[in-house]
Amino acid sequence: MITQQSIFFDSEVVKPLPSFRTIHYLGSKLRILDFIKEVVDELDPERNGVCDLFSGTGSVSQHLSHERKIVSVDIQRYSHVICSALLNPISDEFITTFPNRINKVKYFEIFSPLIHFEKNIINGAKGLDLELVCNFLENSSLISAILNEVNGASLELKKAFAETIYNLNDFDEKSFLATKYLGGVYFSYEQATILDAILFEINKSEKKYHNILLAALLSTASDIVNTVGKQFAQPIRPRNKNGLPKRDIVKQLRKDRNLDVIGLYKNWLTKYSRQEATFNNHKVWNVDYKEALLALADDVKIIYADPPYTRDHYSRFYHGLETLSLMDYPEISKTKIGGTEHLSRGLYRMEREQSDFCIRSKASKAFEELFRLVSERDKILILSYSPYDKSKGAHPRVVEIELLKELGKKYFHSIEVRSIGKFSHSKLNRTDLHLDAEEAAEVLIICKNLE
Repeated sequence: MITQQSIFFDSEVVKPLPSFRTIHYLGSKLRILDFIKEVVDELDPERNGVCDLFSGTGSVSQHLSHERKIVSVDIQRYSHVICSALLNPISDEFITTFPNRINKVKYFEIFSPLIHFEKNIINGAKGLDLELVCNFLENSSLISAILNEVNGASLELKKAFAETIYNLNDFDEKSFLATKYLGGVYFSYEQATILDAILFEINKSEKKYHNILLAALLSTASDIVNTVGKQFAQPIRPRNKNGLPKRDIVKQLRKDRNLDVIGLYKNWLTKYSRQEATFNNHKVWNVDYKEALLALADDVKIIYADPPYTRDHYSRFYHGLETLSLMDYPEISKTKIGGTEHLSRGLYRMEREQSDFCIRSKASKAFEELFRLVSERDKILILSYSPYDKSKGAHPRVVEIELLKELGKKYFHSIEVRSIGKFSHSKLNRTDLHLDAEEAAEVLIICKNLE
């Protein structure tokens, strides 16, 4: 059992470091971490272990890890990478000097036709040719060009693709993941080639360094991605509803696509490496929640669960980060347009996790299974829930809070709802997409059995 004495080292209490945003994430709990900790400490003053069951960006795991053993669980690989870096930090000479190993020059040579073309239309003399800018954004995917899926590209862009594909003939087809799958669409081609240069060096390093090096890359990718809300749900749309170029499109492109990848990566690597190690027995599991609950040790007394409640929270919003984490050159999903199949506009992975918790036909059963498994293991469940106001157009939750309470009563003697008070989740940064939320935008549903 982990007791309060576990938080002392050399007769001094380890001071918790501030938790930080690791990626741009919908529904982040960063601003309510102290409230979550207060509830956890009240329910379990002996400071036993906590399982962060849908750990996402790791903010809850990180915040509680200074005083408790943490088991961080998520089915998504990008979450596993980030939580591993947060809970088991590394700081040594290799980490400090790693950015010096990145050689981006040879990558620039291979992709120079596309890099120069993009720079010319966004930053150069052609920057005011909005039709050319729109044409580029609508046809900018290299993987689409390789698969002969680009039909509407300008002659200049087609030439840049042809020269680049010729340069790639000397390399294995499973190379340059970021540039092929995400370049032009989500990042500038120059930025994507630098991400590939970093990935190359990560793969050369000792395995023990992979998570922290890759976590810094994911945070960098999240900062530079050129989309609404810094998500990967949809590439930027350069035209308005009337088909005309958006007037501010070049301004946004210049802002995002000129961000310094190496500089950002150095900053993120420093941030991750400066986290102080707390316990040596933190665990990070890349498994389904049911598998995790069945495997938990007795010294884990509390389950904190923040499952996805709406269509916003499934993996389409983070597929780019998932691909960078898995480095698996995935098959891309297709959509039908005019009776013909084409690669999906967002270049989504064919195999993507979509949680039963955010599928209306499956959600109730998934929550009931969660309640049952936690109760059978004799743990306390703290379930995060975000209420919404139907009259204000907020995105509906697939399961209402009243149904959650009724399901919980089947398996727990006590169901209590704690309101966090006025709080608003981070939203997409277009004002027309800002859906209202109730003032009590987050509650904790505490489920426990009588002692």
